[in-house]
Amino acid sequence: MSFGEDYLKIVGQTGNFTKEVTGMSVIDSYFGPKKFSQEKSKMRLNPAKLLMELDELIERAKDIDDELRRIAVTSDLESLKVVVRWLSGEDIPYTRLVEGIFGITPRKFSENEIRKAQQVVEDACTGLPGSDVSEKILKWEKENKISGETLKKIIDTEVVDRTKEIERLFERQVFAHLSTKVENKGVIYKTTTGEPWSAYSCYQGNYTSLHIFNIDRPTNKHWLTSTLCHEYEHHVAALFREKFYRQSKSLDLTAILWYGKQSIISEGTASCADDFLGLQSVRERLGFMGSLFDLDLMVRLNVAYMLNVEGVDDETAIGYWVSEGFAPIDRVKPRIGFSKPLTPSGKPNFFKPYIYTYFFGRRNYVLPTFQKSQKKGKLKEFFQTLYLNPYSRSTATWEIAFSRI
Repeated sequence: MSFGEDYLKIVGQTGNFTKEVTGMSVIDSYFGPKKFSQEKSKMRLNPAKLLMELDELIERAKDIDDELRRIAVTSDLESLKVVVRWLSGEDIPYTRLVEGIFGITPRKFSENEIRKAQQVVEDACTGLPGSDVSEKILKWEKENKISGETLKKIIDTEVVDRTKEIERLFERQVFAHLSTKVENKGVIYKTTTGEPWSAYSCYQGNYTSLHIFNIDRPTNKHWLTSTLCHEYEHHVAALFREKFYRQSKSLDLTAILWYGKQSIISEGTASCADDFLGLQSVRERLGFMGSLFDLDLMVRLNVAYMLNVEGVDDETAIGYWVSEGFAPIDRVKPRIGFSKPLTPSGKPNFFKPYIYTYFFGRRNYVLPTFQKSQKKGKLKEFFQTLYLNPYSRSTATWEIAFSRI
């Protein structure tokens, strides 16, 4: 078999293994040939055999001529090895787990760092009614909360028009810089309940995506456009990934993985969609929103650390998030499950390391490179590198791919 065929076979077997242990496959989306899909990889390998197969594939990957492809593929295979070791029962400390998968070393933001972030929020929300910053934010959150049937109605009606506007913005702000066009058959929306995430973009192949919103998790109506932009950027990236695959026939591109160094850039670019589209005005109009988002993510990272390293109980973690992040408790309670060590059924929580992709992808990689390209008049080069070569979208290849910006 070719390298690409063996890659899909082994990744499919890894996906079957992670799904058996956690209920979640490590394969986020797949759009390749059906005969190489995860469902066709039925043979159940024990973890030791799976690790051996991954090692053999890593050795073969060294013969890939294209530098970015070789680095990106090898890096993600190394990350999969850590996932297999973790879910096979190996005692890997949380910090080592996140390091091994993402190359990020978890730490708690200090009390001083949190206080500085809180002060930025306080300074930005002086115009809101309330006696102190906590009361102001909680009142604003309560007034603008949407969930349940209200959120479902918005997804079923208003979101279609908003998505059309976002699509037009991508055409003007991003696609205009690209030297090649891509087919775009659009996004289908649906709603669900009971998931550990708020929204999820699942690429379907054939230039379409399914975007799912979890309506039992309260959100803020002012963040809905940003959420739609975030998920739509995932769609755009996958469109170009599929186009590149159809041109190059590189089968490894057809399996989009949850875990690996490409995940950091994937969440980083999605979190920068507002910036790509020139929608900073939304944050400027409600000036505290950007600072509140940054504070909330810092607090969420601390909560993940507290739960998985310090071993605090749910009540302590929830109380910390509410008090330090100025967050309403009804929004915090359902979200804490995303980073807990175990699921309610007692299985290893597949998502517990994932929270680190959002913060570091945006802050350490995508946003500074995007801003640098703006200042140097190199947006064309930035977007062409980012979207026309999917192997640029990894922290393992980022510095090489964007070295000329």
